[in-house]
Amino acid sequence: MRKEFVSRQQVNLMPERLRKAEETDATKELNLYMWDLYKMNDYKPMRIMIVGAGGSYPAAIFAKHAVSDEMRTPYVEAVTPQTAVRILKQFDNVNFGENNPVYNLVIGISYSGRTPDIKYVAELCEKKNFPFVLLTGAEKQSISDVYANCEDVKIISYYNEHDTTGKEKGMISMASTLAPAIIFDDNWTCKLIRENQEALEKGEKFVADLNISDIAKAIKEKPIVHVFYEWDELPTAADIESKFIESGIANVILHEKKNFSHGRYTSIYNQDFGLVINLTRHGMAISGSGDAHKIYKYDYDEKLATVLNEICKEKSAHYIEIGTMAFMASQWNIEAMTKLPYLITAIGEELGIDISKPLSPFPKEAIELYDYKGDF
Repeated sequence: MRKEFVSRQQVNLMPERLRKAEETDATKELNLYMWDLYKMNDYKPMRIMIVGAGGSYPAAIFAKHAVSDEMRTPYVEAVTPQTAVRILKQFDNVNFGENNPVYNLVIGISYSGRTPDIKYVAELCEKKNFPFVLLTGAEKQSISDVYANCEDVKIISYYNEHDTTGKEKGMISMASTLAPAIIFDDNWTCKLIRENQEALEKGEKFVADLNISDIAKAIKEKPIVHVFYEWDELPTAADIESKFIESGIANVILHEKKNFSHGRYTSIYNQDFGLVINLTRHGMAISGSGDAHKIYKYDYDEKLATVLNEICKEKSAHYIEIGTMAFMASQWNIEAMTKLPYLITAIGEELGIDISKPLSPFPKEAIELYDYKGDF
């Protein structure tokens, strides 16, 4: 443990930051706003776009799953700002009359509330009269100037004036990825503060029980991580990719499990890698007596796990299985995603890398690209 690392300070502050975010009215406010829109649309399936950049993109994917289930609509997209801009501009020069493409709602996720790309999406929505909601960790008043020209933007903030931990710092999103996801999860159920705090405790223990020293050594020698996921595990898979890549520790290759069977296995046989992360959900069977439950893996998962374990041994790579017994996909992802800040922080510490500031000094050209405000 490196107490002097910014990353260690941030991961230690994460549980309190999430608790304070959940104690705000953001969940209730988002819930009421979306159901009012649903009612205005005569309870017909709405078309919704959710936009997030960097560490907010996994939260956007999580929100897509949660909103699709609750609003009973298949027309929900989770995209990065660049894709959102392309979609919103796609038919600018075509007049479809009454059949013009319409979004009933666009949601932007930005921890700072000042992300230039998210602001650009909001401005496009303003021109097209699409309702736009900004979900942010910033105090509403502090960003009122940013959206001064967007009269119809609805700002929903999980900023809590009683949170004394300050703003999250550094390259890697921890609370700023989990907080929006948890707010969308709570939105469709109820306040789950205690359960989410317990998930964080389990996540920390899960990582403490791993052989981080050997895992870090393998990644340093072969900085490739293979991640295996199913459709409803994509929020966690995307979060793994974001954290490993943004920390500079390793490149990540994502494999949707069954699609992996169609030729993608060649890479793990022919190329070296340091780590495999297998995301698993379990089935449940009820015994004939009706009073006992049996937890089991699906047959394909059993076979895949066996293959991956054998190849990892041959390659001197490490195999981690991340899974929980949670039945609902949203809660499964929350429980899985709460493990990731502890995992990436611990690996970084073992490698002597403060993942919250992996580039020192920070390249000027990278800042210029981040702050770019023109067309893209």
